[in-house]
Amino acid sequence: MKRILLLLLTIPSFASAQLRWHLSETHNQGLPDGVKVYETTDSLDGKPFRAFYLEADLKDPQLEFSVREGKGKRYTPAQYDSIEGPNVIAVMNTTFFSFTTNRSLNLVVHEGKVVDVNPKSVKNKYFTRSAFGLDRKGRPDIAWVYNVGKKEVPYAYDVPNTGKINGTDTIWQQPGKRGAHKWKMKEAVGGGPILVQNGQPYITPAEEGMGGSLLLFHPRTAIGYTADHKLIMMVIEGRNKGVAEGAIFPQMAKIFTDLHCVEAMNMDGGGSSALFVNGKNTIKTSDGSQRPVPAVLMIKRKAP
Repeated sequence: MKRILLLLLTIPSFASAQLRWHLSETHNQGLPDGVKVYETTDSLDGKPFRAFYLEADLKDPQLEFSVREGKGKRYTPAQYDSIEGPNVIAVMNTTFFSFTTNRSLNLVVHEGKVVDVNPKSVKNKYFTRSAFGLDRKGRPDIAWVYNVGKKEVPYAYDVPNTGKINGTDTIWQQPGKRGAHKWKMKEAVGGGPILVQNGQPYITPAEEGMGGSLLLFHPRTAIGYTADHKLIMMVIEGRNKGVAEGAIFPQMAKIFTDLHCVEAMNMDGGGSSALFVNGKNTIKTSDGSQRPVPAVLMIKRKAP
């Protein structure tokens, strides 16, 4: 996806020091060469902090990257692991969702088929929401996406859709095919907001109609990738007073740029945040146990 501008954030400077990451003693035993798990307990801007990230080689022919969804039910990452069988390496939560319907509130694509979609509109405003995807050649992308037409075809846009000022009114135009291209992903999951574009912080919660504040500390799940085809799946512990207080979007963007990510985006966080590796938890979940979720991103060993 082409990018044509960078957002200059008018927010305070955070995360001035680069975190020190080290290989996790607990989570790397028995992993294939193309997968490594790192952790840190460095303080972040003077606050207690704990986080993990999994780095996976997208070019490794022995690895399979795919989405799994609950088909109207929700399962914990550990349950998805158990359902899938012994070849699972890692499972991470992804989309925001409805507790009432158990469906994702973001785009979900599996084997090229659209399973769930972003909201068509929010209070008569049309937003393009961010999503992470892998095409059939395993190439990653993070884009602002809208599902167009009766077939809900995902289209990607160079910039997020925003309302146009017309005097005292704001006019919202529903995104279509114009100025966009079909986002042909084999596997994809949405969330938001975008955190990094072109290797620089680019944070778009307002442009994605997500509301809330940039400066609230929460447990977080996020994903990004580097120019040398490394996938970064990250969870940040939070709501654990004196141990881990979570992170805010500007800090997350800085962490991903320090890890040399080309693009990165936020996923559902809070009590949903979980990264399950080799049958083991990483962070302490803020709910006390893993929360059932409707969709996950999974890494597996390919069957021989």
